[in-house]
Amino acid sequence: MKKIFLIFTLLLSNIIFAQNDEAFVDTMVAQKMAEFEMQDIPEYFFRKNYCDGNIQMMILPNGKMCTSKSTYYTTYVFWKVDEENMKVQKFDNCGSFNALNVRLNKEIMKSLKDKQALKTGEVKPYEGVKIDDNAFGNMSVKSCHKEYKFVFGDQIFEKSFKEFDLTNDSKYKNINAKHNQSLQLIILDNELSNLLQSLEESGKFIREN
Repeated sequence: MKKIFLIFTLLLSNIIFAQNDEAFVDTMVAQKMAEFEMQDIPEYFFRKNYCDGNIQMMILPNGKMCTSKSTYYTTYVFWKVDEENMKVQKFDNCGSFNALNVRLNKEIMKSLKDKQALKTGEVKPYEGVKIDDNAFGNMSVKSCHKEYKFVFGDQIFEKSFKEFDLTNDSKYKNINAKHNQSLQLIILDNELSNLLQSLEESGKFIREN
């Protein structure tokens, strides 16, 4: 029995390559942004996506397997090349991806120029038009989050919000949905989501290792 357990343990250790947490992803992103500071790149930012408790498992280019620890985190780092172009690099619990060149549409360029609106706009929490003491009829909510950090020269600021706060998906209409969707941050986020989805679906992101 001990021999079988030992063999199983050895097989498992060969299959599972890594179980990395949020700190692992944050460290890679911090290193990348430190490079930008050293290179005097004037404008850059990141967007982190995660849903609490969402665990992902994937096979790496070297054939080994990687699983996220507790929650799977994806961070996209953008940095400016010129007025119409940026580069984007993806990071997750299992490592980094090759950087890509992306051409910005008018909506993204407009949002990035309106720095004050990005900085001051605040997403309001979901607030139903009616409070129900007997809330058993409400749907369960998947807790998904997005976090941003912007560096525009001397202007450095962070933003975060829950995706649920942007919706009308619960039992009662969210009275803050219209306000939230009108924010420059959310307009930018929607445009970036379309861009990133296109890159993901076309297989553009390729792991570095």
